Amino acid sequence: MHQINTLKNGLTLITVNLPHLDSVTTLVAVGAGSRYETKKINGISHFLEHMFFKGSRKYPTAEQIATLVDGIGAVNNAATDKEVTYYWIKSSSKHIELSSDILSSMIKESLLAEEEIGREKGVIVEELRMYRDNPARYVWELYERLQFGNQPLGWDIGGDEQTVTTLVRDDFITYMDSLYSPKNMALVFVGNLPKDIEKVAQDNFLDLPKRSQYSFKPFRKLKQVKPKVNVFYKQTDQANLVLGVEGFDRYDKKRRYSARVLSVILGEGMSSRLFIQVRERRGFAYHVGASHGSYKDTGAFTVYAGLKLEKVYEGLEVIRAELERIIAEKITEDELKKAKEIIRGRIALQSESTNFLAEYFGTNFVLDREIETFDDYLKKIDAVTIAEVQNVAKELFQKQKYNLQVIGPFKDKLKFEKILE
Repeated sequence: MHQINTLKNGLTLITVNLPHLDSVTTLVAVGAGSRYETKKINGISHFLEHMFFKGSRKYPTAEQIATLVDGIGAVNNAATDKEVTYYWIKSSSKHIELSSDILSSMIKESLLAEEEIGREKGVIVEELRMYRDNPARYVWELYERLQFGNQPLGWDIGGDEQTVTTLVRDDFITYMDSLYSPKNMALVFVGNLPKDIEKVAQDNFLDLPKRSQYSFKPFRKLKQVKPKVNVFYKQTDQANLVLGVEGFDRYDKKRRYSARVLSVILGEGMSSRLFIQVRERRGFAYHVGASHGSYKDTGAFTVYAGLKLEKVYEGLEVIRAELERIIAEKITEDELKKAKEIIRGRIALQSESTNFLAEYFGTNFVLDREIETFDDYLKKIDAVTIAEVQNVAKELFQKQKYNLQVIGPFKDKLKFEKILE
């Protein structure tokens, strides 16, 4: 499905040719993110993402970049996570040259004008405030702060207002020089590609500046002997909560696949255990779900729910009971089979998107320096057994490992603690 080549400057080129389409996604992924930051510059990864759209040597203004993209009917955006950042343009196939030219110019010759930095500080401060005003989103930032503590994985990707407003141009240049090396990037083209796609890549990206490749500090595992609970007081009409435990890292392949199957059985789809118990049988929530996510050296298994205020304690009791019931009562063969089919079906649906494919191949390569094909992934999912899923559940769902983050009009966390203890 995909081909991988390495350009002379060390940049990895990944191509996925889908000739039946009329579009193409051009994406650059970088092994950079908020866990590479110090406290002094926390938020700079996300801020830099913004600045790349504010003008380059070839396209000096944000208006010019936006006009070019709009002028060909394309869409563009970017995203910053804790371990990876990526930039993309989706356009008609005939505009792949221009899309590549715009992206390469943004990355290799961004102006980082002081005036634009000053103006964008206000934009980012408002973005941070917007997220804080959205409890369903903000609860996740608070949860990771609770689970991972005062170290880079526990810091907010966007930083805080005080840190963001103190950043200066030299901070951005130093940060770029530490991570934005061609050897730390992947260039991905997905869609209807021309036969000379490698030439397109070379013409636009071969002159990326040589830079360093800084390593982040490893996650420092925190000893936990009892549940941790944090309540963020906010007048809301719904209680947003995340209940989770430390999970498995990207390289713990055996348990990570089992945890994925476990998360589907518990909380993916309208027939999952949590959905049936919390929403269908009791009407406590509109949304409830479970997931397992991995970083390079740790992970998190989480359950999210938006619960009725008057049912928050009872709802938490039901959620905890479901997590522990999966240990006590054997998973059925039908449940296991259905979970695997859900995973297979989700991949089939997502794979119809060039953006999804570009993001998958780009981020996986910069994180792992290799790509796990969907076929390989699904073979490992298919190999997961009932015993393996339940062994993972036993390992994860121990009361001293629980972390609970709540946002709502609650001033006391004692009752939440008692439910978990």
